[in-house]
Amino acid sequence: MSRIARPRLMAGAALALAATLAATSSPVLAQTNLERRVDRLEQRLEGSALMGLMNQAETLRQEVSTLRGEIEQLQRQIDDLRDQQRQIYLDVDGRLQTLENGDTGGGAAPSGMGGTTGASSADAAGNADGSDATAMTGGDGDTTAGSSGGVPNTGEASDEAAIRRDYDRAFETLRAGRYQEAAEAFQQFVADHPDSALAANARYWLGESYYVVRDFDAALPEFQQVIDNYPESNKRPDALLKIGYVYFEQGRMEEARTALERVIADFPDTTAANLAQQRLNQI
Repeated sequence: MSRIARPRLMAGAALALAATLAATSSPVLAQTNLERRVDRLEQRLEGSALMGLMNQAETLRQEVSTLRGEIEQLQRQIDDLRDQQRQIYLDVDGRLQTLENGDTGGGAAPSGMGGTTGASSADAAGNADGSDATAMTGGDGDTTAGSSGGVPNTGEASDEAAIRRDYDRAFETLRAGRYQEAAEAFQQFVADHPDSALAANARYWLGESYYVVRDFDAALPEFQQVIDNYPESNKRPDALLKIGYVYFEQGRMEEARTALERVIADFPDTTAANLAQQRLNQI
């Protein structure tokens, strides 16, 4: 081979080698570039998704905070309505007792909503045997009128006045909406004065103290004691009515129906019978 042909041959070989290297390296470079582009896209997508999730989380936190505030406001409104309902219940119950007993004088019915003060007239006059000849004005029993022309008997009249004061204090506590204190006061009254003419009334209002706070398990036996232990009490129709109400609230509909029908049968033409019929219509 001549000296001229040899360099040409070497140059051709170098060109061929370069072409071969270029052909083999191009797919590698292309793949690397593709991977880099994919990585950049993934990073962008991940960043966008993360921002979206963060925005959604912040929105949800704000909504939860708003809902919590609304729930707290609704709870306060519910509590206020419950208190109003209890006070209205006591007012209506006391006034119905007054109307049923036909008593237009004496103490005022419990209003609980800004009404007049004093024990209910139904309770001030409605003793268990109807034989109380002592009339008291106000809530503290300062004025008494006995059978001796207004001259008080310093023995028995004094005891009756003390009993009346205990009863009035318990009833005023109930009317003020301090139901737990009222329950304790009436419990103490029936323990201290089990033979008092006001014992049946106190037992009834003890049941009411539990009923208005929906402690039906505690209220039921107190109303039942009025039925079982005070056969002459004028609170028996109302106690039996409340027994029906308690069963109704507890979902014991058959027992509620039995009690309410008994009110109508045993005490017809009374307010309690009318209320019993209204509740029966709901069963």
